[in-house]
Amino acid sequence: LSEGRSNLYKLFVERAQALCKADGLMALLTPTGIAADHGSAPFFRRISTTGRLGALFDFENRRRFFPDVDSRFKFCAFLFGGTTRRFAKSRCAFFLHSVGELNEVGRTLVLSPEELALVNPNTGALPMFRHQRDAEITLGIYRRCPILVLHGAPSASLGQLPDTRTWPVKYMQGQFNMTSDSRLFRSADWLASQGFVAGGSGRWTAGAREALPLYVGRMIHQFDHRHASVAVNDKNLHNAALSVIQTPDQKADPGHSPTPQYWVVRDEAAATIWHDWVIGFRDIARSTDVRTVIACIVPRAAIGNTLPLLVGSGDGFDAGKAACLLATLNSMAMDYVARQKAQSTHLNWYIVEQLPVIAPARFDAPLPTAFATRMRETGRMNGHHARPSVADFVIPQVLALSYTAHDMAPFARDLGYIDASGRVLPPFRWDDEERHARQTALDALFLHLYGLGLDDAAHVLDTFPIVRQQDELAFGHYRTKHDVLALLRLMSP
Repeated sequence: LSEGRSNLYKLFVERAQALCKADGLMALLTPTGIAADHGSAPFFRRISTTGRLGALFDFENRRRFFPDVDSRFKFCAFLFGGTTRRFAKSRCAFFLHSVGELNEVGRTLVLSPEELALVNPNTGALPMFRHQRDAEITLGIYRRCPILVLHGAPSASLGQLPDTRTWPVKYMQGQFNMTSDSRLFRSADWLASQGFVAGGSGRWTAGAREALPLYVGRMIHQFDHRHASVAVNDKNLHNAALSVIQTPDQKADPGHSPTPQYWVVRDEAAATIWHDWVIGFRDIARSTDVRTVIACIVPRAAIGNTLPLLVGSGDGFDAGKAACLLATLNSMAMDYVARQKAQSTHLNWYIVEQLPVIAPARFDAPLPTAFATRMRETGRMNGHHARPSVADFVIPQVLALSYTAHDMAPFARDLGYIDASGRVLPPFRWDDEERHARQTALDALFLHLYGLGLDDAAHVLDTFPIVRQQDELAFGHYRTKHDVLALLRLMSP
């Protein structure tokens, strides 16, 4: 009933199900992966979406229930019924450290099979809600918004029905596998020995030959393709590659590019498809980090498999649509939902495709009037739109946040950021305060688009403890929350 790589505990759970009487009950202690891992989805979907799940209580081993097991290990008490046993509601609790926490108000959730299916319709996996309010807010979002990709249901007469894609994109691994393609990776010393000369945008050339930087996930951040260089410490046997965060002064230079660990010579990878620009997101993105979904526009480069891509899969996915989708991915509203699903260190595609998104048609709706007025007053939106749409505001913000270096000129060109002669205008100067203001405005707008009022939005913002800590250290208060809610009030009815 499961798929992917076999894990012994899953075989025991499936054997337990086979031994259970049709109207019987089975209670087990298992790793929490039985409810969240993609490989367990075929089994768990049959339990969670059919009313057979009685209870699932998820624990972290921080208080050493099992002294010889790592403190970060997660396990659960898992109660389910036989093939004819049904429960109207399932009792669930997550991130528990003691049994006594089950008695705390709001810690134990009561969810119907329909609600469980609503949040993860493709896999039937359990989202890890910390409190009842998180469940209520998240379920509300899913009732209002479609997911990115809904898998087609099997049909007895038609076979597997086609997928429904809210945005016409498909998932693609980075062009190069960091292990199996390593023969193609060239160091700076090797390039220099072969007559290559370092040029702009991190590229090296030797006559007509060109070597492109190999981008990996650690090099990017939200709307930022120049977040970090990669340094190598050969003495570190566990992880020799380290991130070197680029400074604001470095990023203020539109010709500056981060230094990768490797380059790929184009004619040595002749079959590779090279994109002028593409949406990329970090594969490594933990729910305990400052943000979980970290995406940006990546310029023409070699891209490793730790930086998965979203590429257009049909007509109509132009730069403007890409900007709107990127803004959705990087919003705090999206991140709030994603962190309740990313239980490992990987933001896998099966998680991303089940995230709720703002549908393309919503970007054609008019921008709330008071918010539009404020944005004109701050100079972050042109005033030539009599009644600007959501896209009229979102696209210029993504352009300004993304186009900070010369290598992003193709994206700016495709967004129409050109002068009268058709030449691409200069990049936007990197300015931390201006970037904060633009991202704050986007966060407020997307909380509104996802249908969250002030109280729910305040709760969502309080679930970002690292953002709060950074703000309090730098400004003495939670500036992001204050600024986002101030703008959201302009959109309240």
